[in-house]
Amino acid sequence: MSIRRSLALAGVAALTSSLVLTGAQGAMAVGAPGTPSAAAPSAAAQAEQAKHQSLDLSVRGVPDTFVAGGPARVFSYRIQNSAKNDFVAFPLLKFKNKAGTLKAKDLKVEYQLPAGLPGGGTWKTGSIAPGGGDGDDSAVLILLGGVSDGGPADDALLFVAPGKRIDIDVRVSFTKDTPLGKAGVVPVAFEANADDESDNGHFSCDGIKGAGFTIKAGGGSGKPTPTATPTKTGKPSPTATASPTTTATATATSTPTTPTTPVPTTPAPTTPATGTASPSASPTGSGSGSGETTTPAPSGGSTDAQQPIDFPVDVPKVAPPKITPAVVTKAKTAASDADKSLATTGGGDDTTAIAAAGGAVLVAGVGTLVVLRRRKAGQQG
Repeated sequence: MSIRRSLALAGVAALTSSLVLTGAQGAMAVGAPGTPSAAAPSAAAQAEQAKHQSLDLSVRGVPDTFVAGGPARVFSYRIQNSAKNDFVAFPLLKFKNKAGTLKAKDLKVEYQLPAGLPGGGTWKTGSIAPGGGDGDDSAVLILLGGVSDGGPADDALLFVAPGKRIDIDVRVSFTKDTPLGKAGVVPVAFEANADDESDNGHFSCDGIKGAGFTIKAGGGSGKPTPTATPTKTGKPSPTATASPTTTATATATSTPTTPTTPVPTTPAPTTPATGTASPSASPTGSGSGSGETTTPAPSGGSTDAQQPIDFPVDVPKVAPPKITPAVVTKAKTAASDADKSLATTGGGDDTTAIAAAGGAVLVAGVGTLVVLRRRKAGQQG
């Protein structure tokens, strides 16, 4: 055998062994079956770790202020699954004021599930949580769902797959007799591991994830206006005819004062009575002041920097609802139908983009393999 042929065969053997070694290392990196890896945890350890994980709860865009007797204000409640297993949960919100005097009769809570879910896309009224939601921890626990047979309705249970999230729109209003002052709202969920039939569920509630706000008085525009206008416009007119005759003539002769006074005064007919100029300014001031009680309603919300709650909010101590396998299956089917609906309409989260990126990586990997095989074939030829 010639030396050149021997060197060529040796080179091919070295190249083949290096390719085999690289493939073996890649298989170990991705955890190929039959290839042990000391860094990767066992399946049992991963399952045990997943059991102790919970859903991520948060409220977003909670306004800084609510007006007692004022219009409803909107924010959102997010449930996100960052764990490795499926979860089911009943969504709830806990409202509490610092004095501990808030009752269910003081507020109205409405919610809107995402389109595609049962009843989604329409506003519905929340329910007092079964088992003592009014008065729990001196607070009000509201179920974002219906009630049936003394417990949450089947449609109230939400199925959240790994990597998925559900955003629920919420709008809240307070009655005119609501206790004023500091208050707050905390996201709550009664959740369970959907992959573990022995998990009967538990309440998840963290005051740090909530948001504080202030309930202010409303309806102040009606009281100051009638009391200020008649008393000040009625009395100066008779006293002005008795003694201030000289005062009126003095102001009339002083031409610099006369044009200056009507300029800030909007109503022209009240110009002759100088005493009515100041009262007419005060009612307009009170009118703008009454407008200030409603002005913060549309502009007082904060989306990024929400107010913290400066009083404790405990985990609910009400009777826990029951989660049966049949209801879990129903919730999973509803979530699957919603995903199909979003896929048809082009909606959804970032799953499509992630899938596209994964497909691009797969194509690139196949292309690299083809190039390597061609190079190998060329070298062997």
